[in-house]
Amino acid sequence: MKIRKNITLSEEADRFLKKLAKEMGKSQSEVIEELIRSRAEEKEKEKKLRAFEDMIRTVREMNISLKGEITFQKAKEMMGVEKYL
Repeated sequence: MKIRKNITLSEEADRFLKKLAKEMGKSQSEVIEELIRSRAEEKEKEKKLRAFEDMIRTVREMNISLKGEITFQKAKEMMGVEKYL
């Protein structure tokens, strides 16, 4: 199902959009949709990377405070897996 949107673009953005659509052989709507999807996927990857980095940092802190070996599985159990899903 498609939803109609009424948007306003600068003249420059309009020129870029028309050029991209022509070069890609797609409609302007398809180009906009692809760009939005691509950016949303990038943001999701960034979110997952930040969560992973947070988990690594927490595991290191646990390892220091517990003065012993700690596995990722143990760290996930201690922190709650749902935080990283």
